[in-house]
Parts: sequence; structure tokens; C-alpha cells
Amino acid sequence: MPRPHSSYPYVEGARHSDRWYDQKGEDVVLGPGDRLFLPCQGGPCTSRLEVYPPRLEIEEPDGVYVLDDDGPRERWHYVFVPHAPASVAPR
Repeated sequence: MPRPHSSYPYVEGARHSDRWYDQKGEDVVLGPGDRLFLPCQGGPCTSRLEVYPPRLEIEEPDGVYVLDDDGPRERWHYVFVPHAPASVAPR
């Protein structure tokens, strides 16, 4: 996907194309590069400022945020999935 035209710093990452999302029921139709806040569940952040279309995954030192984009945009959010702890050898 080409980089959107925006003055906001673009961060690389896997994304759906902007045509992937059905925006017919949305009050505001977003275009590539438009900014949006997405709440976060768990992890170090309470929300993320993203550009549309948002990244599907955001790596953090202790885990990864995964985008839950099921349903209308007002319900989109990131869910933090911690990295699996190192396995401990049995004694």
C-alpha cells in the first residue's frame, strides 16, 4: 500500500487497504492518512493515535497490540497480548 499523503509521521506496518473497511454507516468517512484515536485494553497504553487505515499489530517490549476492528469504527480497539513467559525447566 502506498504511503498516504499526510503531514502526520507515517509509521510502517501491516494494514488492510482503505477499501477493506465499509464506511457506509459511519458519520465521518476517513481517507488514507486521516488520524484517529483507538482505545487500548491492557498493556502500557490507554489509547493510540493512528493513521487510517490503522496498523493491525503494534509491537511493544512486553507484548503486542492486536487491532480488533470488528463492527463499527466506534468499537475498534487494540487488545494487548503479552509475550509468553520463558518456560521454566522442571526441577
